[in-house]
Formats: sequence, structure tokens, C-alpha cells
Amino acid sequence: MPIRLLDRLPTWRQVQWALLGAIFLSAASALVAFTTLTPAEPVALSVGQVAPYDILAPISITYESEVLTRLARQAAADAVRDIYDPPNPSVLRQQVQHARKVLTYIENVRADPYGTLPQRVADLRAIEGFTFPDDLPATLLSLSDREWREVDAQVISLLERTMRDQIREDNLAEVYARLPNLVSFTVSETQATVIVNIVRNLIKPNAFLNEERTRAARRAAADAVQPVTRNFLQGQLVVRSGTLVTEADLEALTKLKLIQPPDQRLRILAGALMAVVLITMLGAIYARRYHPTLLENVPLLIFLGALFLIFLSGARLYTLPEYVISRAYPVAAFALIVVALTDARVAFAASSALALLIGLTLNASLELTVLAGAGSVAAILALRRAERLESYFVAGLVISGVNIVVGLLFGLLQNTTEPTRLLLVIPAGLLSGLLSAGLGLVGLYIGSILLNVPSSIKLLALSQPSQPLLQRLLREAPGTYQHSLQVANLAELAAERIGADAQLVRVGALYHDIGKLHAPLFFVENQAEGVNPHETLSPRDSARIIIAHVIEGERLARRERLPSVFIDFIRQHHGTTRTLYFYTKALEAANGDESAVNPAHFTYPGPRPRSREAAILMLADTSESVIRSKRTRDKQEIADVVQEIINSRLMEGQLDESGLTINDLRVIQEVFVSSLQGVFHPRITYPSLPPRETQEIKALPATALNPAEKRITP
Repeated sequence: MPIRLLDRLPTWRQVQWALLGAIFLSAASALVAFTTLTPAEPVALSVGQVAPYDILAPISITYESEVLTRLARQAAADAVRDIYDPPNPSVLRQQVQHARKVLTYIENVRADPYGTLPQRVADLRAIEGFTFPDDLPATLLSLSDREWREVDAQVISLLERTMRDQIREDNLAEVYARLPNLVSFTVSETQATVIVNIVRNLIKPNAFLNEERTRAARRAAADAVQPVTRNFLQGQLVVRSGTLVTEADLEALTKLKLIQPPDQRLRILAGALMAVVLITMLGAIYARRYHPTLLENVPLLIFLGALFLIFLSGARLYTLPEYVISRAYPVAAFALIVVALTDARVAFAASSALALLIGLTLNASLELTVLAGAGSVAAILALRRAERLESYFVAGLVISGVNIVVGLLFGLLQNTTEPTRLLLVIPAGLLSGLLSAGLGLVGLYIGSILLNVPSSIKLLALSQPSQPLLQRLLREAPGTYQHSLQVANLAELAAERIGADAQLVRVGALYHDIGKLHAPLFFVENQAEGVNPHETLSPRDSARIIIAHVIEGERLARRERLPSVFIDFIRQHHGTTRTLYFYTKALEAANGDESAVNPAHFTYPGPRPRSREAAILMLADTSESVIRSKRTRDKQEIADVVQEIINSRLMEGQLDESGLTINDLRVIQEVFVSSLQGVFHPRITYPSLPPRETQEIKALPATALNPAEKRITP
């Protein structure tokens, strides 16, 4: 068992190729993704600049505008007025006491018998914190004692009445303006002027700003504003020519990838590199687990990698403003080509990676990811059994239908209410499907030529009995031809049951023994009874002729330009097994001396089967040959023989590199037993004709058999 495990390890050259391929694909994909993200025509604008031309949205996008949200929240906060504490009564008491002192001082100045008028005016102007008009001190001094007493009483009354209300720094002017209307009408105009001016100097704010409550209220108002969402449809006008570019316009252009921050390009490149490295690693693990032969097919890997990069770079078409043209991008053609050249599992994995990268590179667009992914899955399912050109047309229609449904779905989810826009989904979907089908056919044709890989249509053509090689088999080695047909039927049924490529293994089985054409009579199925040319040869020479059918088959297949996978079938269908019959004969001739017999002379050159299809062919070929040679008819005996063959190939390690599981082998055994029992079932023995009828038939003249009528005439 350890030896088998070592045999399965890849060589250093294979590891080098795999590493180089992974590095190349990662770097190239990152570069393509980076260039796809970078706008083809970057916009160089700044806030306040006049837009030189109309700017349209290259893709559909919905985003939360940080700029508009910030402005809306700022407006909501600014709308909240300052919050003040209630009027403070201590301020009123303090000002009333101050008023009484000021009034007492004024009365003393008025009553000063020694002061001159200018001196008393100066004394009044010296009152701290008071400002009087130029003529007011003289007017105040000219009042009579009675008038002054009325002024004194009115000042206190007006001050108390005014300062019982809320007075703030920002409404002092309003309070001052109301004072003349609050003075009693019983006093004269002169007295009223004096009262207003004195009270004006005594009024102070009694309500003060509560900054904490104000900030909390404004914060609550701002938080209550929901984020502002902006929605642009592909082709919609973003900035009109001749208008001033606003901060919100600049943000929209940035979201649409038309403007990138200085460090954005580096971040995009780093993100793209991380994404493709991850996808490449997962792809390698997936291929190693489910399709091991793919990693050994360097030309196919290069072709698929190049195809992947081409379709990834072509995804830039999704950014075109014209909706129909952008959505007509035939991304599903990639899946059609891959599924035709490999199988559904590889196509699904590769298409999923492509759809994911397209979505990531194009503004993390869920719509484009679903559009590319759904169309590709539809293509794989529709073309899985493609055997005619019409299959591609049907696949194109299926892709069109899926794309139309996806387009309508996202149109409704994005609240697109324009009937014209929704109707554009139909021609875009139809065009995408038909282009995918056409491009898929072209890509398959090119890939088949470059890689010598058979497409389903090519396989169908190769399976026709009119093919020159099959005609040669039928004429020169009819037994081998019939054997190949039986093996093809067995292998096809088994491949269908385990999910392998049934069409490939069937057609490959038709050609697996073409090497026997170099000496058909040396193979038992082509020998007449009693004629065996091996009787005149040594066991070693007989083994050399038998083994040569693999070498000659490979040579003939290359000369006839058969697909490379058929060459693999020819080389691998015997693996590294021995021609046991002639090896045993050689041992008998050497009296059992194993040292006298070189096993290499009796061993097929191989290699062992490296795909499920090649392993199925090996088991089908051996099972059909052994059952036919043993003339086995009993079902249990057939089951025992098939079980013994599978076990021996398994224990010899012939299936180690095939990818077959134990469950696959169980299913293959069931299929073989059922099919072989149907072919080699017991038959009844028909009785002979009565003697009289036999004599009558023999007595008929030769003219009685009419070839034209194909019947016996009387």
C-alpha cells in the first residue's frame, strides 16, 4: 500500500507546472480584475467645478449617500432651537436691589445744593454700568420732585414686571423694544423717556443656555434622520453639463467607480489578488479531488486559464451605459465551452468562480453575480448531453429565458417602474442567450482543434459505423469489432450509473482495440476454430504480439488523428497488468523457475488508468473477455467472475489513480452482472426437423430459392 501511495504522488515537474500555472493565473486574474475595476474614462472633477459634459451612470447602483445623510442630519440638528433654563428669580431680586441703590444715588445727586449742573451731569454719567443719551442727565435733573417720585416708583414697577419674563442674551433687543409700551400712561413723555433709559440699564438676562440639553436634543434630531439612499440606473444622468459639481455629485461619481481616491487603486489590486488566489487554491483542491487528470493536462489548463481571463476582462461590457448592449454580454458561453471540453463538474466550478469575480470587480454587484452565475448554470444543465448542433440552439434559448427572468427580478427589486426599461430586459436576454450559443460553438471548435479534445458532436461522428477505422475492424477483425461493441455497451451503462462521461467511454471503447489490426488472427476472437498461430510461437513471442496491440493502437490512433483521450484509453485499458496466460506458459516451460522468466516481457507498458472512464473501460474489457472465454451462463457464476476481476485489479493497484470510489465499483459490478447475464443467458435447444421434412427440403431444386423474393417458392 505505501508503494501505491508513492506512485500516486505527483512528480516534481508536475508540481512545478502546477505552481507556475497557479501563480500565472492568480497574477493575470488580479491584473484583469484590477483593470476591469479601473474606469475606462476616469473623470477628473472637484467640488465647485463646472461639469464640462454630461456624465452617465455606467452601471446600476444603489447606495447610502454619506454626504446627503450628513447634510440632512445637520439640517435636522440646526432646526432644533437653543434650550434655556427657566428664569432665575435671584437675578430679579439682585437687579431690584441694585435699582434701589441707583435711584437713591440719583436722588442724592439731584438734591446736592452745592453741585453745579455740569458737575451733577458728570456724577450721573459716572454710574457704573449705565449709559445715558447725551441729553438725558440734564432732563433727569430738570424733573420736579413730584415727577421724580413718580419716576422712582415706575422704575421699580417696570423692572419687576419685565424681568418676571424669560430674558436671554439673544432677545435683549426685543425686550428693550417692548419697554416704551409697558410704561404707565399716567406719566409724561419726558418721565417715560427717563424711566425707559434707567430700566434699560438695569435689565439683565435671567435665563441661560443649557448646552448639554441642547446638544442632546440636536443629537436626537440628527439620529432620527434615516440614511439617505441614492439610486442610479445604468445610463441615467448623474451630472449635467454646465452645472456646478457638488459634494454629493463627487460622491456619486466615486461610488460609480468614475473617480477613485488615491489609495483606492492599491486597495483594489490587493483585494483582487486575494480573491483570485483564494479561488485558484480552491479550484486546484477541487480539481485534485474530483478531476485529478485535469491537473496533468497542461494544454487544457492553459486554454481554460486563457479563456477565463478573456471572459473576465470582457466583463467590462457590463459597465456600458446602453442597457441592451451591456446585458447582452455572452458570459454563459464560457460555461458552454468548458462543459463541452471537460464535464459538468469542472464547468460548474469554473463558471462559479468567474461569476463571483465578475460580481466582486464590478462594484460588488449582486445582480451581475446572479446574472452570470444563473446563466452559466442554465448553460451547463442544457448542454450536458449535447450531441447535436440543435443542442446549442436549445441551450441558447434556455440561457435567454434565465437571463430575462433574472433581469425582471432585479428590475422589480430595484423599484424600476419604467415600462420601457423593463421591456429592454427581453431583447437583452435573447441577445445574450443567442450570442452565448454561437460563441460557445466557435470556442468549442477552436478548443477541439488546439487541444485535440473530442466534443459531443465529434464523438457522435466517431461512433458512426461508417468511420474508416471501424470499417477496417469490421472487415479485418470482426471478432474484435463485436467484442468492442459489447465492451462499449457495458462501459456506457456503468458510466451512466456512476455519473461519468458515458458518451466518451462508449466511443472510446469502440476504438480501444484498433491495435489488433496489425495481427488480427493472433487474437482469439478472430481465430477460426482449431486455428491458433500461437501454437508455433514461444510464450515470450506470443506475449510480445499481444502486448504490441497497445503500442500499435497508439501509433494508429496518432496517425488517424484520433482525440488524445482515445490514445489514453488505448494505452491505459490494460494498465500495467500481465499477459497471465503466456506468463504461466513461460513458467511451465522453465519448469517453474521464476528466475528464468522476466516478468517485464509479459507486462503491458501502461500507464494505469488515470480517469474514471479509462478504469471503467479496463474493467468492461476484461469482464467481457473472461465471461465470453469461459462460456459462463449462470448469473451467480457471472457475478463471481466479475467480482474476482474487480478485486484483482483493485489489489494490483490498477485503479489507484482512476478516481473511482468503492461505491462506484459496487455499482459497476451490479451493472456488469446484469448486462452480461442478459447477453450470455442460457438458451433452449431447438429440436431438429422431422426426417420427412428434411428430405423434402433437400430435394428442392436450386431454382426454388428466389433471391429477389427472399422466400422459398414451391
